[in-house]
Amino acid sequence: MNASHGSGERAYSSSVARHSDRYIPNLYSRDISVYEAEYQDFIRQALMDLRGLNIPGHTLLWEASRLNGDGLLLDLGVWIGWSTRLLAERSGRRVYGFDTFEGLVEDWQVDDERLVAAGALSISEPFAQRLIEDTGVTVVDGIPSALGRDVEFIKGSTYDTLAPFLDAHPGPIALFHMDLDTYESCLHALETCKERFTVGSILVFDEYLVTNGEMRAFYEFQQKYGFDFAYRAWGLEIMEMNVAMVTDRVKRLIHQVEWFQAQRLLGDGSYVWKLWDKRFWRFWFGAPWGDIRFMLGAIGQRKSVSVEITALGRLGS
Repeated sequence: MNASHGSGERAYSSSVARHSDRYIPNLYSRDISVYEAEYQDFIRQALMDLRGLNIPGHTLLWEASRLNGDGLLLDLGVWIGWSTRLLAERSGRRVYGFDTFEGLVEDWQVDDERLVAAGALSISEPFAQRLIEDTGVTVVDGIPSALGRDVEFIKGSTYDTLAPFLDAHPGPIALFHMDLDTYESCLHALETCKERFTVGSILVFDEYLVTNGEMRAFYEFQQKYGFDFAYRAWGLEIMEMNVAMVTDRVKRLIHQVEWFQAQRLLGDGSYVWKLWDKRFWRFWFGAPWGDIRFMLGAIGQRKSVSVEITALGRLGS
């Protein structure tokens, strides 16, 4: 496992050129030179640590199969609920899933690319409705069914629901899955849960390599509380789980083609084809060959990263 990181450290290796990795190798290929020097160093160090930790599957399920000990399992941002159900299956434990089920509570600016407006990603949208039907999910009072899994869905904004939930459920957090997407929601959730994190808590960020969102929130949270952490894995985020759960093979293939084409049109995973797009050139000229090979092996989006808290710093005070 890679070395832990503490507050104030400058672990960035002097053997790596200062301006290498200017374009982070995610599906939006953000130019990180717009950020302050300290955050640029944090991003570069993250990339150095994550190389060699890439996995072929979903980071969340990889971590679920490795859980030890007791503690709460929280899934923040569940959409139609398959991440929560599969997390419960893989871990063999109860999982609590949080969502408004009515879409994002605030605008989500994806780095320097597209804006996803508040209200997007609602389960009432046509694509969600088709996946709900094709994966056998039912919705009662605006909440997806558990389908026999040991899950409990909590409806509402985490700004309103997370603190009362923690008040009613004592104990440490064993696994914290962040898929609320936006910087604001992520930072709020981290702050709300700070007294429940312990040494060994696993945090999985579904959109970590979107540098103005979850990564930025985690960076500021770690700087504030000075805890140590270690990266564990880098792999697929959860969207493809939903398509994989379509029971009919023909419909599943249609969904896969549709999702793949949507990724191409949005610039997600389209480096081989979109020669006219600046993200293509950022990726190919900004990333080491190992990153390129890893990304080319995926139709799905590879931005999900897990970390383990290794020392509490000021979290424990």
